[in-house]
Amino acid sequence: MLELVEFDCKNGQSVGLPRWRLRSFLATCWRETYDEQLGGDITSALIATLEDDGLGGILPATDERVVLVFRGRQIVGSCVYAARGSVAYVWGCYISQAVQRSGIGRRLIRHVLCAGLSTERLQVTVLCASKGAIAFYQSLGFAVVKRGEFELLPGCNEPALIMELATA
Repeated sequence: MLELVEFDCKNGQSVGLPRWRLRSFLATCWRETYDEQLGGDITSALIATLEDDGLGGILPATDERVVLVFRGRQIVGSCVYAARGSVAYVWGCYISQAVQRSGIGRRLIRHVLCAGLSTERLQVTVLCASKGAIAFYQSLGFAVVKRGEFELLPGCNEPALIMELATA
């Protein structure tokens, strides 16, 4: 049985958020996702950034919400989002490889869309190397609005797409 739990941020901290479990989940997902795409050295450097309180930039501000999907006590999906002006930004959306293509990603994005945000569009940045993620977002109706680079680490940029979905 899957359980979706949302945590919001107050005074710079997400109350009740199991950071150590999220840190472990993200490290596993990043290894599964990026080892082949970016190489082991870059992936290891990315995982090392998870040790700070912001979990490597996953929790960068005071207005984000974190949605986790649990199967029992195990995290199998994550999504972080924040509404800023007319745009809801999504990042940190990862699904355990073992349960990909089971509807968890769709459920997370649907949750964000139903969160009562007064925004006109939902935006996500996806690395060009993440072909599966690009296909996933396209299947939900997201379209590429800009191409550019995303700074993974200081001095380490990767080609990326900014994709948007109209919500209004």
